[in-house]
Amino acid sequence: EACEAEMERVFDICHGCRRCVSLCQSFPNLFDLVDATEDGEVHGVAKADYAKVVDQCYLCDLCYMTKCPYTPPHPWNVDFPHLMLRAKAIKFRNGGVKRGERFLASTDVHGQFAGIPVVVSAVNAVNGTAAARKLMQSQLGVHPEAWMPGLAPQRFRWGRAMNNTAFVAVNGERTPGKVAIFSTCFVNYNEPGIGEDLVKLLDHNEIPYEIVTQEHCCGMPKLELGDLESVDDNKQVNIPILAKYARDGFAILSAVPSCTLMYKQELPLMYP
Repeated sequence: EACEAEMERVFDICHGCRRCVSLCQSFPNLFDLVDATEDGEVHGVAKADYAKVVDQCYLCDLCYMTKCPYTPPHPWNVDFPHLMLRAKAIKFRNGGVKRGERFLASTDVHGQFAGIPVVVSAVNAVNGTAAARKLMQSQLGVHPEAWMPGLAPQRFRWGRAMNNTAFVAVNGERTPGKVAIFSTCFVNYNEPGIGEDLVKLLDHNEIPYEIVTQEHCCGMPKLELGDLESVDDNKQVNIPILAKYARDGFAILSAVPSCTLMYKQELPLMYP
């Protein structure tokens, strides 16, 4: 009830502003719901329909960071994405997230097939068939025409020496001169070429680097489901390792923006 009351308050502010209509589908859904009421006001929207707004938010934070004029320290204190996260967490705790959605967000689970050439070839081939895509639609909710990343025959973390410390670290004005690379699930399991391009840039600029010795998913896919317990599990593995690199004078770098956002904003909000 408290969450619904806060959503009604924030939705009323958003309805009166509408600057974010060009962002994700949450805002058009909200404004359509409001415009369909008898008097065109938020209080006429059924609370059950709030889910149509919540489910379309994927926590990119663009509304908060680039559009909204009412974020803290404004007295209206609007934080739309984290209000949506609060609603998602309630939904997850109440058993409202399907098993297929939980599986899709378990990147470390289905990523385990990456790096095994025979298995990868078979999985990628099967996933490209019409029959498999229809099955994914019925069981996992993945549209049969949606682009889907394939598994890599060679993981990024397996495909090269784990570090290059031949160069001398030269600290910048505000940054350390050596880098610890957090590979990310997408680079490690699906697109290792992104990681290869990254290390070529570091080599070209003579910046010493190490690939983080051990890593789990950053937790963003689980955060998007409202599965805060799984976010905590991954945090307990990753943060002690990354903290050691930070204490040793490394800049920590990931090539996937959502993973970077997770460490720079979401986890500090959850663990001040």
